[in-house]
Amino acid sequence: MDDAPRSRRDEYSEATRRALLESAARLFAEKGFTATSLDEVAAEARVTKGAVYHHFANKQALFEAVADLAEADACAAILDAAAAEAPDTWRGVVAGLDSFLERCLDPVYRRLCFQEGPAVLGFANWWEHGEKHEIGLIRGMLAALHADGLIEHDDLDTLTQLLFGSMIAAALSLARADDPKTESQRVREATLRLLAGLRPSVPLGADAQ
Repeated sequence: MDDAPRSRRDEYSEATRRALLESAARLFAEKGFTATSLDEVAAEARVTKGAVYHHFANKQALFEAVADLAEADACAAILDAAAAEAPDTWRGVVAGLDSFLERCLDPVYRRLCFQEGPAVLGFANWWEHGEKHEIGLIRGMLAALHADGLIEHDDLDTLTQLLFGSMIAAALSLARADDPKTESQRVREATLRLLAGLRPSVPLGADAQ
C-alpha cells in the first residue's frame, strides 16, 4: 500500500524541525551547549521559541537530536565509502575507516559528538548513543571480513566491542589533539595494523596501508 500523501502542515513541520536541527548544530558547534540559548536557536532558524518546544522538550533533547543526526550522517557516509569498493571487502573496510577519520576532522562533528557530547549527554548515555549507530556497522564489516576469510577470529561480538571502544578512543584523541590531521594518520596506521594482525597468515603489504 502506498503511503498517504503528506499534508502541507506535515511538510511545514518537517521543514521547521530540520531548520532547528541545522541552526542548533551550527550554534552548539560554534558556542558550545552551555552558551547557546533556545532563543538563539529559534532566531537562527527564523521560527518562534514555541516552535522549538513543539518539537523538542528542552535544550538537552534538542542537542541529543542534533548529535543523533550527526552520527547517522557519519554512518551513512561510511557505508557509502565501503560500498564504493565492492566487491573488495578489505578495501571497503579501509575506505570506511578513512571516511570515519575524515568525519572526525570536521570541526562541527568533532565538537558535537566528542567534545560536547560526553558532558551534555552524560557518559553512559553518550556511549549508548554511539553504540546505537555504530555497533551494527562495525559488526557488519567484521562479519564480511570473516566471511571472505580475511580475519580468522570467531568471536565477532567481542571483537566488535573492542573495535568500537578503540574507535571512540581514537575520536576522543583527535578531539583533544593539537594537530588532528597528523593524529588521524597515526590512528589509521595503528587500526589497520590491528586488523591486519587478524588476517590468516597474510603479511602486511600495500593493501594494508
